[in-house]
Amino acid sequence: MQHCMTQESNVLVTGMTGLIGGEIVRRFATRDHSGKIWALIRPTSDRTPTERLRDRLARSREQPSHCDVAAVAGDILKPDWGLSSTDRDEIAASVDIIIHNAADTSFAAHRNTAKTNVEGVRRLIDFARTCRRNPLIVYMSTASNVGQVTGQCLTEDDGCRPTNDHFNEYTHSKAVGELALRESGLPVLTLRPTIVLSAGLADPVFARQILWFAPLTRAFAALPIDPVARLDIVDVGFVAEATLRLLRCPRRTYDCYHLSAGLARCVTVGQLERVAAATNGRRTPLRLIPPAEWTRTVHREFINTQLRRRVFRALRHYLPFLNMDVVYDDTRLREIVPATELPVESPQSYLPELLGLIRQKAALQEACLP
Repeated sequence: MQHCMTQESNVLVTGMTGLIGGEIVRRFATRDHSGKIWALIRPTSDRTPTERLRDRLARSREQPSHCDVAAVAGDILKPDWGLSSTDRDEIAASVDIIIHNAADTSFAAHRNTAKTNVEGVRRLIDFARTCRRNPLIVYMSTASNVGQVTGQCLTEDDGCRPTNDHFNEYTHSKAVGELALRESGLPVLTLRPTIVLSAGLADPVFARQILWFAPLTRAFAALPIDPVARLDIVDVGFVAEATLRLLRCPRRTYDCYHLSAGLARCVTVGQLERVAAATNGRRTPLRLIPPAEWTRTVHREFINTQLRRRVFRALRHYLPFLNMDVVYDDTRLREIVPATELPVESPQSYLPELLGLIRQKAALQEACLP
């Protein structure tokens, strides 16, 4: 059965306090949607779910004047997602769509991202099977769950390869979760964003989640990065709008879509480095040396202080992604959401603003615990 979201659809959203989930919920809060919208939010020691909902909406540039979203306490790692019996019964009886954004996005080797990303999906499957209306599960995956590939333009059929070698546990765990949903027999729409940046949000925390390393490149004269490697980067507004447009489409041909810039709108590392250098006021250009030319001798020449060695250890988690030279085909998406109606913003247009939000001290803290 084709699941199409209407104004009357009842929707449960996870990961609302994060970047993508928060922008999806904000759009619900600012539009005429008569159905029920629940945001599953884990309470903290000092903030209730309702307070965390308001805090996240306040971090968006365009804040809703009113909010009809109901914050419900829960935890995706617990049975029934930790919902109270009252909330569980209400949601299970009437939910039409579950948008699952919650994830641990860390690339660090010491983090057990599978605990959140795989176990959370298993709990989702168990809960969805108790729901009366057989809701559509919208799974926010990642295009990079294909694993270690280089120099290609990939289609959706190339992705989700849990048996491939992966650069880190994050991409592997997202592939495992996606495959589990596919094999569950439940109705699933898989969305695979590429690199998502917080364009339009004047929030330093969101800005440095991915870009934390950019200010620290001032400590180096050279790095093992291929300047012609392509990057597929999209802005968070594009991801949120594309998600809702796909959900409202009455005749989706596929059950999996890239949310990507594609070949026509990708950028190169070299292009972005020039923007970062101008923003940071760098006098001497950073040398980007292709990894094949980065020998031990070159490494010793340029990574030659305690600070550089410390920061480089953190960068090693991210260098493989900068050097992948992989683009994700957007043909499927553009059949439903034409570029003339929803363009991908050029990263060069908003990168200076995001970099201006990141302070050196905060970047160094991220480098210690990437």
